[in-house]
Amino acid sequence: MTEADMPRFFFDSGDHQHLVEDNTGLECEGIEAARNAAVEGLTELAKDELKGPDGQQLIMDIRDESGRKVLRLSLSLVIEPLDVNAVSPTSNKDEPRRRG
Repeated sequence: MTEADMPRFFFDSGDHQHLVEDNTGLECEGIEAARNAAVEGLTELAKDELKGPDGQQLIMDIRDESGRKVLRLSLSLVIEPLDVNAVSPTSNKDEPRRRG
């Protein structure tokens, strides 16, 4: 497939409240190549954007040349305490416990 024959896909990204529309797009060999490009783009976006509180979610919608949405990727940051009585990572585990 030559570059002239490759379809163009558009990658709109953001969160559920605000998506930034991609007006440039990227030529890809097909939907699988577009998916791989979106995974890479979403990973890079997460490095910059997922630094806040629990519950954040990033999404990326892939549109084809006609503007039809063909795929949605999402990435979430969820922080769940597993054991609230666990020893904190900064405490000294070898230190004897004090009785009250």
